[in-house]
Amino acid sequence: MGREYVIIGDGIAGATAAEEIRENDPSGEITIVTDEPVPLYNRVATKDLAKGDKDREDLMMHDREFYEKHDIDLRTNTRVTEIRDAERRVVCHDGSRYSFDKLLVASGGTPRRLPVPNSDAEGIHTFWTLDDADRLKKVAKDADDAVVIGAGLLGIDQAVIFGKHGANTRYLMRGNRWWRQGISKEGSEVVEKGLAEFGVECIFHEEVEQFDTQEGRVTECVGSSGKTYPCDAAGVAIGLHYNHEFLRGSRVKIGEGILTDEYMRTSVEDIYAAGDIAQYYDVVLDRVNQNGSWASAKEQGAVAGRNMTKDEDEDLEEFELVDTYSINHFDFFIMSVGSVLGDKKIDRVYDDGNYRRVIFFRDRPVGAVFVGDVTQAGIIRKIIGQKKDFSGREELLLEEEVDPTLLQ
Repeated sequence: MGREYVIIGDGIAGATAAEEIRENDPSGEITIVTDEPVPLYNRVATKDLAKGDKDREDLMMHDREFYEKHDIDLRTNTRVTEIRDAERRVVCHDGSRYSFDKLLVASGGTPRRLPVPNSDAEGIHTFWTLDDADRLKKVAKDADDAVVIGAGLLGIDQAVIFGKHGANTRYLMRGNRWWRQGISKEGSEVVEKGLAEFGVECIFHEEVEQFDTQEGRVTECVGSSGKTYPCDAAGVAIGLHYNHEFLRGSRVKIGEGILTDEYMRTSVEDIYAAGDIAQYYDVVLDRVNQNGSWASAKEQGAVAGRNMTKDEDEDLEEFELVDTYSINHFDFFIMSVGSVLGDKKIDRVYDDGNYRRVIFFRDRPVGAVFVGDVTQAGIIRKIIGQKKDFSGREELLLEEEVDPTLLQ
Protein backbone atom coordinates (compact mmCIF):
# COMPACT_ATOMS: atom_id res chain seq x y z
CA MET A 1 0.00 0.00 0.00
CA GLY A 2 1.36 3.43 -0.98
CA ARG A 3 1.46 6.63 1.00
CA GLU A 4 -1.82 8.31 1.86
CA TYR A 5 -1.98 11.98 0.87
CA VAL A 6 -4.84 14.23 1.90
CA ILE A 7 -5.25 17.75 0.50
CA ILE A 8 -7.72 20.20 1.98
CA GLY A 9 -8.81 22.56 -0.79
CA ASP A 10 -9.11 22.18 -4.57
CA GLY A 11 -8.03 25.68 -5.54
CA ILE A 12 -4.93 26.19 -7.66
CA ALA A 13 -2.58 25.39 -4.74
CA GLY A 14 -4.28 22.12 -3.79
CA ALA A 15 -4.93 20.96 -7.35
CA THR A 16 -1.34 21.69 -8.43
CA ALA A 17 0.00 19.83 -5.40
CA ALA A 18 -2.11 16.81 -6.32
CA GLU A 19 -0.71 16.79 -9.86
CA GLU A 20 2.86 16.99 -8.56
CA ILE A 21 2.23 14.21 -6.07
CA ARG A 22 0.79 11.95 -8.73
CA GLU A 23 3.72 12.63 -11.07
CA ASN A 24 6.28 11.86 -8.35
CA ASP A 25 4.43 9.06 -6.55
CA PRO A 26 2.38 7.00 -9.03
CA SER A 27 1.26 4.53 -6.35
CA GLY A 28 0.23 7.02 -3.66
CA GLU A 29 -3.40 7.41 -2.59
CA ILE A 30 -4.56 11.01 -3.04
CA THR A 31 -7.74 12.46 -1.57
CA ILE A 32 -8.83 16.08 -2.07
CA VAL A 33 -11.47 17.42 0.29
CA THR A 34 -13.16 20.71 -0.68
CA ASP A 35 -16.25 22.58 0.45
CA GLU A 36 -16.70 23.88 -3.10
CA PRO A 37 -19.46 22.20 -5.15
CA VAL A 38 -17.36 22.01 -8.34
CA PRO A 39 -13.79 21.06 -9.30
CA LEU A 40 -10.97 23.53 -9.96
CA TYR A 41 -11.86 26.74 -11.79
CA ASN A 42 -9.93 29.89 -12.64
CA ARG A 43 -10.60 32.17 -9.67
CA VAL A 44 -8.68 35.04 -11.30
CA ALA A 45 -11.19 35.09 -14.15
CA THR A 46 -14.31 35.22 -11.95
CA LYS A 47 -14.32 39.01 -12.42
CA ASP A 48 -14.62 38.44 -16.18
CA LEU A 49 -17.61 36.18 -15.58
CA ALA A 50 -19.24 38.81 -13.35
CA LYS A 51 -18.57 41.53 -15.94
CA GLY A 52 -20.22 39.41 -18.62
CA ASP A 53 -17.03 38.97 -20.65
CA LYS A 54 -16.81 35.19 -20.12
CA ASP A 55 -19.19 32.30 -19.55
CA ARG A 56 -19.06 29.98 -16.56
CA GLU A 57 -17.79 27.12 -18.72
CA ASP A 58 -14.80 29.24 -19.79
CA LEU A 59 -13.50 29.26 -16.21
CA MET A 60 -13.55 25.50 -15.58
CA MET A 61 -10.04 24.04 -15.52
CA HIS A 62 -10.67 20.45 -14.37
CA ASP A 63 -13.68 18.22 -14.80
CA ARG A 64 -14.35 15.12 -12.73
CA GLU A 65 -12.85 12.92 -15.41
CA PHE A 66 -9.50 14.63 -14.79
CA TYR A 67 -9.43 13.33 -11.22
CA GLU A 68 -10.52 9.86 -12.28
CA LYS A 69 -7.80 9.78 -14.93
CA HIS A 70 -5.15 10.72 -12.34
CA ASP A 71 -6.59 8.35 -9.71
CA ILE A 72 -7.44 11.22 -7.35
CA ASP A 73 -10.42 10.89 -5.00
CA LEU A 74 -12.20 14.28 -5.11
CA ARG A 75 -14.71 14.97 -2.33
CA THR A 76 -16.74 18.11 -3.11
CA ASN A 77 -19.25 19.79 -0.77
CA THR A 78 -17.24 18.45 2.15
CA ARG A 79 -16.16 20.72 5.00
CA VAL A 80 -13.28 19.77 7.29
CA THR A 81 -14.11 20.27 10.98
CA GLU A 82 -11.07 18.85 12.76
CA ILE A 83 -7.48 17.75 12.23
CA ARG A 84 -6.29 15.10 14.67
CA ASP A 85 -2.60 15.40 13.98
CA ALA A 86 -1.51 12.82 16.54
CA GLU A 87 -3.83 10.27 14.93
CA ARG A 88 -3.02 11.55 11.42
CA ARG A 89 -6.69 11.88 10.64
CA VAL A 90 -8.97 14.47 8.98
CA VAL A 91 -12.57 14.70 10.25
CA CYS A 92 -15.36 16.21 8.13
CA HIS A 93 -18.80 17.67 8.78
CA ASP A 94 -20.62 14.62 7.42
CA GLY A 95 -18.77 12.21 9.71
CA SER A 96 -16.33 11.04 7.06
CA ARG A 97 -12.72 10.59 8.12
CA TYR A 98 -9.52 10.35 6.11
CA SER A 99 -6.21 9.06 7.39
CA PHE A 100 -2.98 10.55 6.05
CA ASP A 101 0.75 10.05 5.91
CA LYS A 102 1.15 13.54 4.43
CA LEU A 103 -1.36 16.39 4.68
CA LEU A 104 -1.57 19.68 2.77
CA VAL A 105 -3.80 22.46 4.06
CA ALA A 106 -4.76 24.72 1.14
CA SER A 107 -8.16 25.79 2.43
CA GLY A 108 -7.83 29.47 1.49
CA GLY A 109 -10.01 32.16 2.96
CA THR A 110 -13.54 33.51 3.21
CA PRO A 111 -14.36 37.18 2.58
CA ARG A 112 -14.88 39.24 5.73
CA ARG A 113 -18.16 41.01 6.34
CA LEU A 114 -18.33 44.55 7.62
CA PRO A 115 -18.85 44.63 11.41
CA VAL A 116 -21.70 47.15 11.17
CA PRO A 117 -25.48 46.93 11.62
CA ASN A 118 -27.40 45.17 8.85
CA SER A 119 -24.27 44.00 7.02
CA ASP A 120 -26.05 40.69 6.33
CA ALA A 121 -29.04 42.34 4.63
CA GLU A 122 -30.25 41.14 1.26
CA GLY A 123 -28.42 42.91 -1.53
CA ILE A 124 -25.04 43.10 0.24
CA HIS A 125 -22.48 40.84 -1.39
CA THR A 126 -18.93 39.61 -1.08
CA PHE A 127 -17.08 38.28 -4.11
CA TRP A 128 -14.78 35.27 -4.08
CA THR A 129 -16.21 32.07 -5.60
CA LEU A 130 -17.62 31.01 -8.94
CA ASP A 131 -21.14 31.12 -7.51
CA ASP A 132 -20.43 34.62 -6.13
CA ALA A 133 -19.53 35.75 -9.65
CA ASP A 134 -22.76 34.39 -11.12
CA ARG A 135 -24.77 36.04 -8.36
CA LEU A 136 -22.94 39.38 -8.59
CA LYS A 137 -23.47 39.51 -12.36
CA LYS A 138 -27.23 39.23 -11.93
CA VAL A 139 -27.31 41.69 -9.01
CA ALA A 140 -25.22 44.27 -10.90
CA LYS A 141 -27.46 44.03 -13.97
CA ASP A 142 -30.55 44.70 -11.84
CA ALA A 143 -29.06 47.42 -9.62
CA ASP A 144 -29.88 51.09 -10.03
CA ASP A 145 -27.58 52.37 -7.26
CA ALA A 146 -24.59 50.52 -5.83
CA VAL A 147 -22.01 51.13 -3.14
CA VAL A 148 -18.64 49.33 -3.02
CA ILE A 149 -16.47 49.23 0.10
CA GLY A 150 -12.80 48.22 0.15
CA ALA A 151 -9.89 50.09 -1.44
CA GLY A 152 -7.97 47.07 -2.60
CA LEU A 153 -7.61 44.67 -5.50
CA LEU A 154 -10.96 42.93 -4.99
CA GLY A 155 -12.78 46.17 -4.27
CA ILE A 156 -11.82 47.67 -7.61
CA ASP A 157 -13.10 44.52 -9.34
CA GLN A 158 -16.52 44.97 -7.77
CA ALA A 159 -16.62 48.69 -8.56
CA VAL A 160 -15.91 47.98 -12.24
CA ILE A 161 -18.46 45.13 -12.32
CA PHE A 162 -21.27 47.35 -11.02
CA GLY A 163 -20.18 50.26 -13.21
CA LYS A 164 -19.95 48.18 -16.36
CA HIS A 165 -23.49 46.89 -15.87
CA GLY A 166 -24.78 50.45 -15.63
CA ALA A 167 -25.36 50.90 -11.91
CA ASN A 168 -24.81 54.35 -10.44
CA THR A 169 -21.76 53.29 -8.41
CA ARG A 170 -20.08 55.01 -5.49
CA TYR A 171 -16.77 53.54 -4.34
CA LEU A 172 -16.13 54.33 -0.67
CA MET A 173 -12.57 54.35 0.68
CA ARG A 174 -11.47 55.33 4.17
CA GLY A 175 -8.12 56.78 3.07
CA ASN A 176 -7.21 59.48 0.55
CA ARG A 177 -6.61 57.13 -2.39
CA TRP A 178 -7.13 53.68 -3.86
CA TRP A 179 -4.76 50.89 -2.66
CA ARG A 180 -2.80 52.89 -0.08
CA GLN A 181 -0.39 50.00 0.43
CA GLY A 182 0.61 49.96 -3.21
CA ILE A 183 0.57 53.44 -4.73
CA SER A 184 0.73 57.15 -3.99
CA LYS A 185 -2.06 59.68 -4.49
CA GLU A 186 -0.60 60.54 -7.90
CA GLY A 187 -0.79 56.90 -8.96
CA SER A 188 -4.30 56.60 -7.60
CA GLU A 189 -5.42 59.57 -9.68
CA VAL A 190 -4.55 57.67 -12.86
CA VAL A 191 -6.70 54.76 -11.67
CA GLU A 192 -9.53 57.09 -10.64
CA LYS A 193 -9.75 58.38 -14.23
CA GLY A 194 -10.11 54.78 -15.41
CA LEU A 195 -12.89 54.14 -12.90
CA ALA A 196 -14.68 57.30 -14.03
CA GLU A 197 -14.86 55.80 -17.53
CA PHE A 198 -17.13 53.13 -16.01
CA GLY A 199 -19.21 55.78 -14.24
CA VAL A 200 -17.71 54.96 -10.83
CA GLU A 201 -17.47 57.86 -8.37
CA CYS A 202 -14.60 57.54 -5.87
CA ILE A 203 -15.40 58.90 -2.40
CA PHE A 204 -12.46 59.19 0.00
CA HIS A 205 -12.18 59.57 3.77
CA GLU A 206 -15.43 57.68 4.20
CA GLU A 207 -16.30 54.60 6.23
CA VAL A 208 -19.54 52.71 6.71
CA GLU A 209 -21.44 53.24 9.94
CA GLN A 210 -24.41 51.07 9.02
CA PHE A 211 -26.71 49.91 6.26
CA ASP A 212 -30.36 50.90 6.34
CA THR A 213 -32.91 48.37 5.17
CA GLN A 214 -36.53 47.95 4.26
CA GLU A 215 -38.13 44.54 4.71
CA GLY A 216 -34.68 43.01 5.09
CA ARG A 217 -33.21 44.52 1.92
CA VAL A 218 -30.54 47.21 1.81
CA THR A 219 -31.75 50.65 0.78
CA GLU A 220 -28.89 52.95 1.72
CA CYS A 221 -25.43 53.11 3.24
CA VAL A 222 -24.74 55.54 6.07
CA GLY A 223 -21.20 56.90 6.09
CA SER A 224 -19.05 58.05 9.01
CA SER A 225 -19.29 61.57 7.59
CA GLY A 226 -23.03 61.52 8.18
CA LYS A 227 -23.79 61.34 4.47
CA THR A 228 -26.13 58.68 3.16
CA TYR A 229 -25.72 56.85 -0.14
CA PRO A 230 -28.77 55.20 -1.71
CA CYS A 231 -28.14 51.64 -2.82
CA ASP A 232 -30.16 48.62 -3.76
CA ALA A 233 -26.91 46.65 -3.92
CA ALA A 234 -23.56 46.80 -2.15
CA GLY A 235 -20.22 45.06 -2.62
CA VAL A 236 -17.86 44.48 0.30
CA ALA A 237 -14.17 43.64 -0.15
CA ILE A 238 -12.31 44.21 3.12
CA GLY A 239 -10.01 41.18 3.15
CA LEU A 240 -10.17 37.51 4.00
CA HIS A 241 -10.80 35.46 7.09
CA TYR A 242 -8.45 32.50 6.72
CA ASN A 243 -10.04 29.06 6.98
CA HIS A 244 -8.05 27.34 9.70
CA GLU A 245 -10.62 26.91 12.50
CA PHE A 246 -10.38 23.15 12.13
CA LEU A 247 -6.76 23.31 13.31
CA ARG A 248 -7.73 24.44 16.81
CA GLY A 249 -6.65 21.71 19.17
CA SER A 250 -3.87 20.59 16.84
CA ARG A 251 -0.19 21.41 17.27
CA VAL A 252 -0.05 23.38 14.02
CA LYS A 253 1.13 26.94 14.76
CA ILE A 254 -1.15 29.72 13.54
CA GLY A 255 -0.45 33.41 12.99
CA GLU A 256 -2.62 35.40 10.60
CA GLY A 257 -2.42 32.28 8.47
CA ILE A 258 -0.68 28.92 8.95
CA LEU A 259 3.01 29.39 9.71
CA THR A 260 5.39 27.49 7.44
CA ASP A 261 9.06 27.45 6.57
CA GLU A 262 10.50 27.96 3.10
CA TYR A 263 9.65 24.35 2.24
CA MET A 264 5.95 24.93 3.02
CA ARG A 265 6.21 22.70 6.13
CA THR A 266 4.15 23.63 9.18
CA SER A 267 5.25 23.15 12.79
CA VAL A 268 3.93 19.57 12.70
CA GLU A 269 5.87 16.91 10.84
CA ASP A 270 4.27 15.81 7.55
CA ILE A 271 1.71 18.64 7.52
CA TYR A 272 2.18 21.35 4.88
CA ALA A 273 0.29 24.52 3.89
CA ALA A 274 0.06 26.48 0.63
CA GLY A 275 -1.91 29.27 -1.02
CA ASP A 276 -3.77 32.17 0.60
CA ILE A 277 -3.59 30.53 3.99
CA ALA A 278 0.19 29.99 4.13
CA GLN A 279 2.25 32.48 6.13
CA TYR A 280 5.63 31.34 4.91
CA TYR A 281 9.28 32.27 5.20
CA ASP A 282 10.07 34.13 1.97
CA VAL A 283 13.67 33.54 0.87
CA VAL A 284 13.51 36.44 -1.61
CA LEU A 285 12.41 38.98 0.99
CA ASP A 286 14.25 37.31 3.91
CA ARG A 287 11.17 37.61 6.13
CA VAL A 288 7.79 36.04 6.78
CA ASN A 289 5.28 36.76 4.02
CA GLN A 290 1.74 35.87 3.03
CA ASN A 291 0.80 36.03 -0.63
CA GLY A 292 -1.91 33.90 -2.12
CA SER A 293 -2.03 35.39 -5.62
CA TRP A 294 -2.69 32.89 -8.38
CA ALA A 295 0.94 32.54 -9.48
CA SER A 296 2.22 32.35 -5.92
CA ALA A 297 -0.41 29.83 -4.81
CA LYS A 298 0.26 27.63 -7.84
CA GLU A 299 4.02 27.54 -7.20
CA GLN A 300 3.56 27.02 -3.47
CA GLY A 301 1.31 24.06 -4.22
CA ALA A 302 3.84 22.64 -6.67
CA VAL A 303 6.71 22.94 -4.15
CA ALA A 304 4.62 21.47 -1.34
CA GLY A 305 3.46 18.58 -3.51
CA ARG A 306 6.97 17.66 -4.59
CA ASN A 307 8.31 17.94 -1.05
CA MET A 308 5.53 15.73 0.31
CA THR A 309 6.69 12.88 -1.91
CA LYS A 310 10.34 13.02 -0.81
CA ASP A 311 11.92 10.53 1.55
CA GLU A 312 13.65 11.64 4.75
CA ASP A 313 17.14 11.49 3.21
CA GLU A 314 16.20 13.68 0.20
CA ASP A 315 16.78 17.42 0.10
CA LEU A 316 13.63 19.53 0.11
CA GLU A 317 12.90 22.28 -2.40
CA GLU A 318 12.53 25.92 -1.33
CA PHE A 319 9.63 28.05 -2.46
CA GLU A 320 11.20 31.05 -4.22
CA LEU A 321 9.21 33.37 -6.44
CA VAL A 322 9.04 37.07 -7.30
CA ASP A 323 5.31 37.27 -7.82
CA THR A 324 3.35 39.38 -10.31
CA TYR A 325 -0.27 40.51 -10.26
CA SER A 326 -2.09 42.54 -12.91
CA ILE A 327 -5.41 44.33 -13.39
CA ASN A 328 -6.70 44.78 -16.92
CA HIS A 329 -10.06 46.50 -16.52
CA PHE A 330 -8.93 49.70 -18.24
CA ASP A 331 -7.21 50.83 -21.43
CA PHE A 332 -4.02 50.81 -19.34
CA PHE A 333 -2.51 48.11 -17.14
CA ILE A 334 -1.94 48.02 -13.40
CA MET A 335 0.79 45.58 -12.38
CA SER A 336 2.58 44.77 -9.16
CA VAL A 337 5.83 42.82 -8.92
CA GLY A 338 7.11 41.33 -5.67
CA SER A 339 6.02 42.86 -2.37
CA VAL A 340 4.46 46.28 -1.72
CA LEU A 341 5.64 46.18 1.92
CA GLY A 342 9.01 47.76 2.70
CA ASP A 343 10.81 50.44 4.68
CA LYS A 344 11.36 52.82 1.72
CA LYS A 345 9.28 53.71 -1.32
CA ILE A 346 10.07 55.97 -4.27
CA ASP A 347 7.63 57.09 -6.97
CA ARG A 348 7.55 58.85 -10.29
CA VAL A 349 4.82 60.12 -12.59
CA TYR A 350 6.15 60.37 -16.15
CA ASP A 351 5.34 62.98 -18.78
CA ASP A 352 2.98 60.61 -20.57
CA GLY A 353 0.98 60.02 -17.37
CA ASN A 354 2.46 56.62 -16.55
CA TYR A 355 3.31 55.87 -12.92
CA ARG A 356 5.88 53.68 -11.19
CA ARG A 357 6.67 52.93 -7.56
CA VAL A 358 9.65 50.88 -6.36
CA ILE A 359 9.71 49.42 -2.85
CA PHE A 360 12.85 48.66 -0.83
CA PHE A 361 13.51 46.72 2.35
CA ARG A 362 16.88 46.97 4.06
CA ASP A 363 18.26 48.72 0.94
CA ARG A 364 17.19 45.89 -1.37
CA PRO A 365 14.46 46.32 -4.00
CA VAL A 366 11.62 43.96 -3.06
CA GLY A 367 8.72 45.17 -5.17
CA ALA A 368 7.36 47.58 -7.77
CA VAL A 369 3.99 48.85 -8.96
CA PHE A 370 3.24 50.09 -12.48
CA VAL A 371 0.22 52.02 -13.71
CA GLY A 372 0.20 52.39 -17.49
CA ASP A 373 3.54 51.36 -18.97
CA VAL A 374 4.56 47.92 -17.67
CA THR A 375 7.44 47.29 -20.09
CA GLN A 376 10.06 47.58 -17.33
CA ALA A 377 8.33 45.10 -15.02
CA GLY A 378 10.34 42.15 -16.34
CA ILE A 379 13.79 43.61 -15.73
CA ILE A 380 12.83 44.97 -12.30
CA ARG A 381 11.45 41.56 -11.38
CA LYS A 382 14.80 39.99 -12.26
CA ILE A 383 16.66 42.64 -10.26
CA ILE A 384 14.48 41.90 -7.23
CA GLY A 385 15.32 38.21 -7.59
CA GLN A 386 19.05 38.99 -7.42
CA LYS A 387 18.62 40.32 -3.84
CA LYS A 388 21.22 43.07 -4.37
CA ASP A 389 21.90 46.09 -2.18
CA PHE A 390 20.77 49.28 -3.99
CA SER A 391 21.60 51.89 -1.35
CA GLY A 392 22.46 55.15 -3.11
CA ARG A 393 21.27 53.78 -6.45
CA GLU A 394 17.53 53.58 -5.86
CA GLU A 395 16.60 56.21 -8.46
CA LEU A 396 18.11 54.08 -11.24
CA LEU A 397 15.04 51.86 -10.98
CA LEU A 398 12.80 54.80 -11.87
CA GLU A 399 14.51 55.49 -15.19
CA GLU A 400 12.05 55.19 -18.08
CA GLU A 401 14.24 52.37 -19.40
CA VAL A 402 16.13 50.54 -16.67
CA ASP A 403 19.77 49.91 -17.55
CA PRO A 404 20.12 46.16 -18.28
CA THR A 405 23.69 46.21 -16.94
CA LEU A 406 22.14 46.43 -13.45
CA LEU A 407 21.48 42.73 -13.88
CA GLN A 408 25.19 41.94 -14.08
